[in-house]
Amino acid sequence: MLIRFLSEIERSIKVREPLLKKFQKEKTDCYRLFNGTGEGFPGLIIDRYREVLIFQWHEGKCHLEVSELESLAGVYGKEIGIQSVYLKSFVTDRSSQSADASHYLSQPLWGKESPPEIICHENGMKLAIRPYEGFSTGIFLDQRNNRSFLREHFQGREVLNCFSYTCAFSVACALNGNKITSVDLSKRYLDWGKNNFNLNGIVIDDHLFYSVDVFLQFKKAKKLQKTYDLIILDPPSFSRNSKGKTFSVKKDMKSLITGSCELLNPNGVLFISSNLTLWNSRLLQKYVAEVLVEMKMNVEWIKLPIIPDDFLGCEAPLSACCFKRLH
Repeated sequence: MLIRFLSEIERSIKVREPLLKKFQKEKTDCYRLFNGTGEGFPGLIIDRYREVLIFQWHEGKCHLEVSELESLAGVYGKEIGIQSVYLKSFVTDRSSQSADASHYLSQPLWGKESPPEIICHENGMKLAIRPYEGFSTGIFLDQRNNRSFLREHFQGREVLNCFSYTCAFSVACALNGNKITSVDLSKRYLDWGKNNFNLNGIVIDDHLFYSVDVFLQFKKAKKLQKTYDLIILDPPSFSRNSKGKTFSVKKDMKSLITGSCELLNPNGVLFISSNLTLWNSRLLQKYVAEVLVEMKMNVEWIKLPIIPDDFLGCEAPLSACCFKRLH
């Protein structure tokens, strides 16, 4: 099993050589290296962040032992100059489980200890990555093309980024002269996002950051008659606040759409994405369209870029859709 797997890894590295050269040209050094199911080996996903790799091991799907993963890490170290490899194990149901202590250990699975924060680049944009800070690292790599699309096509506008996490979408839009309002329940993530603004030479005081429930922010904006030219909705599938109140896309997406539309200027644009496995982009757009019909809102659909090349064949591709509100 391991010999076959190592052979497949070496093959995938060779296949990706043109893609890696493309990333280098585009000043991008964080991307997906191995897709698991898409490569014929379910349960193991490998992402690169400069000289650091993150192995995502998925319960019930990947049957490699830790010692075998260490051997695999050594192959990457030799072939593409990786210095550190960290392992993050994912249980089948993460809705009620936080990352355990192993996800915060600075000692890697293989190689030398990475600094707690490294600076990566995506199309020239700088982003702070933390390799051993829980399940996530600070960026969702599959949104790369969408961030680039919004950065290129929207300039000098009022932007509301909901569920902003570490503000990668916010930074991308701010680099094109937009005024950004970033909203996230977590002050820690927003502080991380402010650091990303600083890394890119963006003046924080020109933008707004609110650590608050998105629906409360909707109410506040509506009361103040505040509207936006671009609203970004990229919610988690499930979350729980400090008071135990839960959010789920299945339960709350309709309210998110209607609340956003109430704040959207004529000719304003709403971008929606989700990692809910029940949807693909076609089904997500169908769902959104049904909500818009109920609201009697006329829209023009905007074609989004295709999924990034390094995510082709992934097990749970991102779903996204985008529209412009007509007068």
